[in-house]
Amino acid sequence: MGFRNVVNDGSSNEPRLRLQQSMAGMRDLGGADAASISQILDRMAAAGFSGLEASCRNEQDADELATMLRDRSLAIGFSAVAENVDDLLNPLELSHRMRADYLSVRVLGSLKASPDIAEVLEEMYGLANDAGLPLFIETRAGSITQDLRRTVKVINRFKKVRFTGDFTDYLAASQLGADWSENVWDHFRQIARRCGNWHGTLDASPSALTPQIKKLWILGMVEWQNRARPGDVLPFSCEPGPGGWEQCLAIKRLLEEAWAQAKLERGPEENHVTVEVPPPAEIAVNQGMH
Repeated sequence: MGFRNVVNDGSSNEPRLRLQQSMAGMRDLGGADAASISQILDRMAAAGFSGLEASCRNEQDADELATMLRDRSLAIGFSAVAENVDDLLNPLELSHRMRADYLSVRVLGSLKASPDIAEVLEEMYGLANDAGLPLFIETRAGSITQDLRRTVKVINRFKKVRFTGDFTDYLAASQLGADWSENVWDHFRQIARRCGNWHGTLDASPSALTPQIKKLWILGMVEWQNRARPGDVLPFSCEPGPGGWEQCLAIKRLLEEAWAQAKLERGPEENHVTVEVPPPAEIAVNQGMH
């Protein structure tokens, strides 16, 4: 059996949602030095967050942050930026050093053709999974997941891919309003059902798009729950942006509501049938990619 590219805590517990913060989110909350980060971690733990998606460049920073997180019983994921497989060597080393349980990577190369992207991803998954770490590719502009169409192309070329779902860039780049066509939803569904890690980002105040974003979260959560096994964990990092701590708590409440709704939509446990995600069909899109 191949490597299960899923975060799992090794327990027999019911699959669960892990609400956490990201290093980017901490900077927006005012965390620049060790004292500030320590205070924010205390607030996070007190508010019910149970993890952090870290981003460190050297062993000293990784060791200091890992100690602060373990002192508060906060789980650790790791986030990095890479263009090729060699760029993963240092993040993998730091991930193991911190005892992170997954690696999320923004893969640069927005102008690469899909066969080249598939080759890079195959190498990255081989390296990360052989090292025992689940690997999730962040959906971001300026990367191989530049837009909706490109990301579906990536899926078709490399079906093993699993994502860190951050759809904010897609909403801005596509200039989506509150009403989405079925074609747009088809794109989002194919991506959301392959998300094993998420970044939750919203504007400083609720907007017309907030219900759509929440619906995407629920869609992805239902798909994840349908495939989950005992001990599986779905990390979901809140990224508050300029809205600060109150926005962070608002995102957390929305995520808790979405998780509960996803459970309701699945129905009684005895009716569940675990299935693998089928290969996506090619669909019509508006932006070109070779």
